[in-house]
Amino acid sequence: MQDEKISQVKADLSKKLHKNFENSEPHFYLDGWTGAVVFDLDRKYLIKITNSETIETLVEFLRENPRNIFSNVICYDLEVGYVCLEFIEGMKFSEAKLNAKDVLWQVANIVKNYREYPHAEGYGFLRHEFPTWKEFLKDEIDYARGYIPTISTDKVMAALDVIGDKQPKQYLMHGDFGTHNFLVEKNGRIRVIDPMPVVGDYLYDFYFAILSNTNIFTIVGADYIYSFFERDMEEKKALLTIALYVRMSRAFKYDRENFDAYTRVYAEI
Repeated sequence: MQDEKISQVKADLSKKLHKNFENSEPHFYLDGWTGAVVFDLDRKYLIKITNSETIETLVEFLRENPRNIFSNVICYDLEVGYVCLEFIEGMKFSEAKLNAKDVLWQVANIVKNYREYPHAEGYGFLRHEFPTWKEFLKDEIDYARGYIPTISTDKVMAALDVIGDKQPKQYLMHGDFGTHNFLVEKNGRIRVIDPMPVVGDYLYDFYFAILSNTNIFTIVGADYIYSFFERDMEEKKALLTIALYVRMSRAFKYDRENFDAYTRVYAEI
């Protein structure tokens, strides 16, 4: 069935791009979040076969955000069920050995360039927004709690109270921003793949990315992280606490060897 689908995609791409992909062998990649089939053709085109909603939100995000950081959409087809993106050449973040402080500067500049998104009906994952920012963050906390039920929620719920009824400007953010989705070019510039578009406060996406890797946040420390962006310090601490709690649950699921590092930092903030 998969081979048949890939043949269908290659035939459709051949028509749209006026190229012959018949003899192009796909090189496959894992996609654990969406269950999509992801592969490249000729090291020029990255193809994702997935459902229509994922395609639509992916295209929406990439059209709204800078192409020198994220991929360019080449074409897509909802009926066939795929999107074709430019293939980004780069090494995995874990192989790049970037300076941790340089990473923070690059990540900060990326989120600063997110665009306001006036089309949203609320906050949260695109097409599934909550009426308020607090409700979305509460849903993230509740989901995370299911994986780390033994960790006290007193601190993270107090942080949620700090957020209160504030309705930040709505930006279209990456949503799964982290070093696992970074590719590093030869010049050291970070490129970013695999968005799961979220509408919300870009400062949260900044913290979410920095807290994705213990080799960043345990080295630079909280004070340096807080030095970015002119915001109320209590609000910064609250958003970082919430992002850390959510990231802690991700570590429990996917990065168990670093889980203790997350719990130590969470106990100290």
